[in-house]
Amino acid sequence: MQRITSELPYLDQAGHVYVPLAGPARSCLKLNRHASRVWREALRRPVDLDTLPAPDRDFLLGLVRGGTLHTAPVSATASATASVTASATEGV
Repeated sequence: MQRITSELPYLDQAGHVYVPLAGPARSCLKLNRHASRVWREALRRPVDLDTLPAPDRDFLLGLVRGGTLHTAPVSATASATASVTASATEGV
């Protein structure tokens, strides 16, 4: 499990996430609706990158390589707590 954080400020508005300086030539990167959902979920709680669909995992890892996102391992205790919390909120 990895905790993912943003290294840059971002705007989450009107269904899209906008990340300044993360696009080509340091332009503002506007994520489509699916990528915005993946971004939000990844920043909301620890994520197991190995269980994500390959395109979503590759998208997040590309942002990590580019310096937009940062990953850090999560301890086993925090990981178990996040799993219980996630499963409890999924039915809401």
